Amino acid sequence: MCKTHLKNNIKKKFKNYTLQNYEEDVKNLGLSNIWDLICEYIIAFGETEFLSIKNFSELYEIGLATQDKQQKKNYGQYYTPDDVAKVMSQWLDKQEGEIICDVSCGTGKLIITYLDYIGKERAIDLIKNEKIYLYDLDKVALKICKISLMVKYGLEFGNCIHDFACDFLDNNVILPKNCKTIANPPYAVISNFGENWNITNVIKDTKEYYSAFMEKIVEQSKSTVIITPYSFISGNKFYSLRQVLTKYSGFIYSFDNVPGNIFRGKKHGIFNSNTSNSVRAAITVVNKNKNIGFKLTPLIRFKNIERENLLKCDILENFLGEKSQTISNENPSFAKCHKQLENIFESWTLKSENHILKELITPSAEFTISMPNTCRYYTTASAEQMKRNGQIIMHFDNEDIFNFIYCFINSSFVYWFWRMYDGGITYPTNLLMKVPSIFHLLKPEDKQFFKKIAQEMINKAEDYKITKKNVGIQENIKYPKKYRDKINERILKILDLNENASIFDIVHSNMALEVNL
Repeated sequence: MCKTHLKNNIKKKFKNYTLQNYEEDVKNLGLSNIWDLICEYIIAFGETEFLSIKNFSELYEIGLATQDKQQKKNYGQYYTPDDVAKVMSQWLDKQEGEIICDVSCGTGKLIITYLDYIGKERAIDLIKNEKIYLYDLDKVALKICKISLMVKYGLEFGNCIHDFACDFLDNNVILPKNCKTIANPPYAVISNFGENWNITNVIKDTKEYYSAFMEKIVEQSKSTVIITPYSFISGNKFYSLRQVLTKYSGFIYSFDNVPGNIFRGKKHGIFNSNTSNSVRAAITVVNKNKNIGFKLTPLIRFKNIERENLLKCDILENFLGEKSQTISNENPSFAKCHKQLENIFESWTLKSENHILKELITPSAEFTISMPNTCRYYTTASAEQMKRNGQIIMHFDNEDIFNFIYCFINSSFVYWFWRMYDGGITYPTNLLMKVPSIFHLLKPEDKQFFKKIAQEMINKAEDYKITKKNVGIQENIKYPKKYRDKINERILKILDLNENASIFDIVHSNMALEVNL
């Protein structure tokens, strides 16, 4: 068949192409074969409304799900939304480095957004001077990415774009010198080490692809902007990765996944299709200057109606703490602390004199506290075990300790500690045991205060019980805010801090912009 006839057949096939046609072709022809034809079509005839470069990421995701849902899950792919890609591009443009690398580029959302952001003239200059490097294990996605750039900026520049279909963790894959890297690496467990990998402490400790990618990218790039899960910020198994990061400097922006989530949009085919997911994400900006340490945001919780106004560089930068954090044996984790609360946190940890809650607990005793380990917006102490799955039981042999801990858990402090060092789904018991304790600072009048308010809350607990029946009976107590404020005020006074209890409203809010800025 002559080339002209072949092109005419392709033109006819894709002229009025639909999603239904595409899904049928993936099943009948295979994902790789249909994308060969689509790429050939857009090279010859350009984009259509449906076969548009801006749609390729979602189309490819649908194709992966249609062809092999398990393979899609194994790839650990979470496609970067447009607004997140734009923010990352803006931060990348501020960083040092002459060569642009997109590691785990997929179909090209990040690199295409970056080149769009800097403008066509600068984009063409980078491409024709061979300063664009693309890396991905998925040959089909990599081809889509490269063809998209060629269609946008000139087919004649195809040989100028460096593209590597490779295992990025292979020792033979080395990023070019003087590069800055943008990346959304795979989020999946490492089940087997590659034969030609450098098996670092990070790889051995974490067995996570995203952390292994982070380490190699950060070590080999002059600067980096990377989006990953946020668990590396304080998770125990990621300590070796934090040691790598702390040689450099930068910023870490972390995001909760409720009410709104960063990886929004329909997730096609990982055994379901929904509009949200469980990944709490972080955008990390790393640069290699003479300074060391990272400034962090709190775990940003936002509503979807805030998203457009929130996801702007200048707005997000306003969330960053004032103090740079480094990692050491004495300080093994980053704290996701609100900048408005940094001085309170410093005073609390300093005046605790390394005393922790664990020291106050006894194996069994007269006084007992039950704390539900799910704590979306607050922590609760109950004087009796609740009807629910998941609760932490603590015993005390001293009434003054019991009264203080009962109030302490119902304050903002224990909840805030969890938000800084975890903030996931449940409150880990070992983290609760590490909460700094100020019981040794209590004066007789403080003990009397905590006794009075604890007894009042216990007596009224039944009035404030709430029950959910989503997974069996899940009982909790939702005390009025007035109790939390009273306890917070007392603790602030004990810490010799002249702050109003309302400063903690930012910790409990489900909105980012209303109370934080």
